[in-house]
Amino acid sequence: MKIMKKIKLILISIFLSISPLILAQDGLISMPRMRLGIEAGITSTIGAKTNKHSNLRENRSYYYDDYDYDYNCGFIFDGQTYDMYYFGLNLEYTLIERLTIAAGLRCTFTHSELNSDRDYFLWKTTESGLTTNYVKIRDISQKSIFVGIPLELKFFPNKKDFFIRHYFILGTALNFLVNSKNYISYANDNMKKYSSLISEQAGKPNVFQGYLYVGVGLKIGRMNKAFGNIEIHFPVYMFDNEKLSSFAKSSGTAGIGIRTTLQIPVFKNKKLQYKIDNY
Repeated sequence: MKIMKKIKLILISIFLSISPLILAQDGLISMPRMRLGIEAGITSTIGAKTNKHSNLRENRSYYYDDYDYDYNCGFIFDGQTYDMYYFGLNLEYTLIERLTIAAGLRCTFTHSELNSDRDYFLWKTTESGLTTNYVKIRDISQKSIFVGIPLELKFFPNKKDFFIRHYFILGTALNFLVNSKNYISYANDNMKKYSSLISEQAGKPNVFQGYLYVGVGLKIGRMNKAFGNIEIHFPVYMFDNEKLSSFAKSSGTAGIGIRTTLQIPVFKNKKLQYKIDNY
């Protein structure tokens, strides 16, 4: 009898030890439905156009030193690109085994620059009758901060929660301007007294800035624990004729972005469970 009891205890112990393996072979997947994400990324436009300000004097004239008739009026901002750096928080919710939705809060930093292909360009400060006053400027840079709401939809082609799992993403970012400041570099430092006037004349970006994007990403880690993502967004489509800054406009141009995210499961009692055949 004692031997039989020992055998039963051994069999029960073996069953308990292999039961997790049995569940895994049956294809039972269990994961928290909601995750908190910490994100950081960059989005760059391609082929954005110069938003030429009316105060720029671009025709060649005797106002330039040594009768600079070779001046070709080339006003550019930062190599014809416009970069948006951002970080933020989001909450992602799993609707079904292949589909998730997410929303969050994002802080975006932008920088654009207006400069010349020569040593300076002329900026009109005041005009009265036949008299017009200009200031020689090396460059004007504009730094802005936006707070926005990203909205996203993810689709996982495979139901299995592999350690590395690819997915497709569709999203939009709705950004709102909270602060913008202009920085001016002069050919003559004595002209700094015009900084307030020129900064006011240069203006600010649009209050609203938005874009749509699609992309592909890799999830690295299991979804029932903390894991990371890396994504490529292409194309990124800026809303048409957007005034990106005082010196740049999108005119419907496309862009490309990259983002990394750390996601941490929250509310772990709210779980999604499903089975997969031949797991």
